[in-house]
Amino acid sequence: MRAPQSAHTQLDAVAGLFVAVLLISNILGQKVVRIGPLDISAAMILFPVSYIFGDILTEVYGYACSRRVIWVGFFANALMATLGWIAI
Repeated sequence: MRAPQSAHTQLDAVAGLFVAVLLISNILGQKVVRIGPLDISAAMILFPVSYIFGDILTEVYGYACSRRVIWVGFFANALMATLGWIAI
């Protein structure tokens, strides 16, 4: 049985947000922000959001779909790191 079209649209949106949050958190890893008396990396605020998206993917779409999206995020991150290394 095929999933409804809206389910695919929602999956695309959640997968896109997961990859975007993952990449942005890695870019912001060098930025230090002050929260009260604490100086922390900006990635410490944003990176946990990627786990929320991973949990949503697993609970709603299953482990196979979640693994595929996580691998896409990994390869997007590897590509970003490689291109950053080449650019520098």
